[in-house]
Amino acid sequence: MEITLLYTSLLTILAIFLALRNGLIRGKTKTMLGEGDSPELLQSIRAHGNLMEHAPIALILLLLLEMQGVADWKLHLIGSSFFLCRILHAYGITISRESTPYRVVGALGSWVLMLGMSVYGIYAYLV
Repeated sequence: MEITLLYTSLLTILAIFLALRNGLIRGKTKTMLGEGDSPELLQSIRAHGNLMEHAPIALILLLLLEMQGVADWKLHLIGSSFFLCRILHAYGITISRESTPYRVVGALGSWVLMLGMSVYGIYAYLV
């Protein structure tokens, strides 16, 4: 379970960074609740919120795959790819209110990885 611990730790650091960014923007815009009229704050809030919506499910799936005995290199490939996708998505959502290639690749990559882990989980259960 050390592999899941690694990626949980990395994603936690990313979450703290994004939360800190929210706090700094809140201070700059003097907006303590909600996003006010600040597009920058709204984008920052959504970058953090989106990570918090996707990471727990992905990490639970990664842990269950690790418990099933999936090869370490496969777990590292999945974990590092998911981490990279979440960085890309957060970056893409903070640089523009419009869709960016970073945001699209980050979102789609995350979904594909989560779907792949889910399908494998169902397969492992049935076989």
